[in-house]
Amino acid sequence: MKPKVLKKGNTTIKIYSHLAHMTKEEQKKWFESEWEKGNPTLKNIVNAVKRCLDEEGK
Repeated sequence: MKPKVLKKGNTTIKIYSHLAHMTKEEQKKWFESEWEKGNPTLKNIVNAVKRCLDEEGK
């Protein structure tokens, strides 16, 4: 898979994911579908993000 490449200042970010090449609508549909299926990796990522946001709010 060809990575999606982003530049932020002097930093180059390479994303190796089909999600990076999807439109926002396609990403939304994928997310909703995987959430409904109970994708454990997706749920773990969401929980990790929530914990990080909770820590920032303290």
